[in-house]
Amino acid sequence: MMKVIIVDDEPKLRQGLQTLIPWDSLGLTVTATAANGQEALAVIDQERPDIAIVDIRMPLMDGLQLMQSVSSGGLELQVIILSGYADFEYAKQAIKYGVAGYLLKPVDIKEMIHTLTRVRERIEEERLKKGRQIEGVNQEWLLQSLLVPQDTTENPAKLRSMAQAAGLLWSSYEVVAVFLRRPEAARPDALQQLADALKPDIERRGTGAVTVIPPYVILLLQEPLRGRQRREQLYRLLRNTLGNFRFVAATGGVVPVPEELNISFIKAQDALKQAFFSEKGRLLGPHPSRYPLPEFPRLPGGSPEEMMEEFISRLYYSLDAGNQTMIRPLLDEAAAFFVMQKANEGFVKESFFYLSNAVIHKLTATAGSRKEWKGTEEASRFLKGIFEYERLADLLEETHSFLLALAEDAEPVGKERELKIMINIIHRHYADNLKLDTLAGMLNYSTAYLGQLFKNKTGEYFNTYLDKVRIRKAKELLEQGMKVYEVAERVGYTSVNYFHSKFKKYEGRSPSDFKNP
Repeated sequence: MMKVIIVDDEPKLRQGLQTLIPWDSLGLTVTATAANGQEALAVIDQERPDIAIVDIRMPLMDGLQLMQSVSSGGLELQVIILSGYADFEYAKQAIKYGVAGYLLKPVDIKEMIHTLTRVRERIEEERLKKGRQIEGVNQEWLLQSLLVPQDTTENPAKLRSMAQAAGLLWSSYEVVAVFLRRPEAARPDALQQLADALKPDIERRGTGAVTVIPPYVILLLQEPLRGRQRREQLYRLLRNTLGNFRFVAATGGVVPVPEELNISFIKAQDALKQAFFSEKGRLLGPHPSRYPLPEFPRLPGGSPEEMMEEFISRLYYSLDAGNQTMIRPLLDEAAAFFVMQKANEGFVKESFFYLSNAVIHKLTATAGSRKEWKGTEEASRFLKGIFEYERLADLLEETHSFLLALAEDAEPVGKERELKIMINIIHRHYADNLKLDTLAGMLNYSTAYLGQLFKNKTGEYFNTYLDKVRIRKAKELLEQGMKVYEVAERVGYTSVNYFHSKFKKYEGRSPSDFKNP
């Protein structure tokens, strides 16, 4: 990746060029900008760019004076001059210094891209000529050329000859790409510092080479990372070297010849794109192991919208009834369904945002007889943070913790609490001979009064609610292959015929038809 510096006293032009030019696709990266020639000299000395885009007229030191200073310093730098129509006579002097390009303002983006492409090709050609003229080939340049090839028709024999001259002709190759999570760490200078920190353990020990292709630090290894132990050893090295930097790393697998290095690099990048679904603390591979989620058989005829409402209801009622042990399995089940719909990080995060937001509203909407809930700010912060999680495992863990804390904070009092106990008993003991008058006596209410409270709360009469819980569990057991009479007994019906009639009433078909559609 060749370095570019933009030197112009107009901030809008500097920003515009940085934004509108597809630098990565051109094999270029803007490493710095400057407002005048004096600033540029200091940056050029530090960054050593390959190309400079320079305005001809600037305060303190203009473009012509900058070119004179660079030329007298013996620096190899290709300069593209920018000037207005009125500066043409002045710009003629700059052309005498052998500028690589001359463009008039306002800058035409297509013309700039064409000029940059031509200048980059000229630099590559000159470097290739130098590589042929001297015994050795610049290892850094060749490595980057192999990882991101500009010419896919290059003769393999010539590439191997150059690799041998550069000390890169090995029996096998494996690319490991390291991506740093913190935005400020993705600057080319920061990446280079981290690459330099890794070189003692990789290059000086003769195990490979290290380079930078923003936004990655690249390790090229001679020996394949066969076996879990070697992969864990490399991951520990990265963790110890990078210190407090959050990172994710992936290998693109082994290739036998240098001209296939870009294949390994592409596979490593693809693995990094799936990092959200992978396990934490591991070196990812071309086929990274995904976070373990339960198998989720899609319900017959259930649309994604219907399934979302189902998850919302089940989570809400489990939380509202104090059945905390069901929350994490339900979240895992929802995650499996979302991933099955579209294996896309953004889609999964948006789905969890919608799910969590709906459950929060349901839990806090019944505040009439509850103590005042003051977690609006916490809920807002949690929902916004959903899009910041780097791993699905972290998202699930934090969602689980937040929902449990929310349910605790919205704990009902008085009659609400007693109804919650009642619902919890149904979900835990649906297979027992539950009767409304038994629960009424336990809670010191008349049967009729408690029955009306229950209906107002759930929208269902007690026996209807109990039947629906039993039938829902019966469907799960039938899908697992249990016999109809076994299921009837398991969910609390002493008569198979009675179970049959109840199942048909709520499902519209018999248990046998449900089991064998």
